Amino acid sequence: MSDEKNIESVRSRLANLLEQIESVDPEKLTVDDIDRYISLLNEMEEKLSQ
Repeated sequence: MSDEKNIESVRSRLANLLEQIESVDPEKLTVDDIDRYISLLNEMEEKLSQ
């Protein structure tokens, strides 16, 4: 995958993740939810490092 496509893919995923985070009710947020968000961020970071 080219660098530009790689960056665009990460941008799209990050935008989607931010939408999810903004829509979450803080009262219903669980540790598992936070772990999943962190995992997704780590995946995006790895993808950018490639």
